[in-house]
Amino acid sequence: MAVVATPLPGRVSIVFIEEGGVKRTRSYGPIKPTATDQDVYDFAVALAGLQEYQVDSITRIDSKELMGS
Repeated sequence: MAVVATPLPGRVSIVFIEEGGVKRTRSYGPIKPTATDQDVYDFAVALAGLQEYQVDSITRIDSKELMGS
């Protein structure tokens, strides 16, 4: 049985380092599956620029629906 994967909207996750070294994750979406990695990164950097805390990491989270044919 072949599996068909259909891209679904994803999310971008930004981990911030808050006071005392505490890490907090903020997730934003939906992100279109057709968005380039550069576009997602630029979006995350722009959002991070509005925050008072330092960014630890930026992660793109993609999703796919799997169906057997």
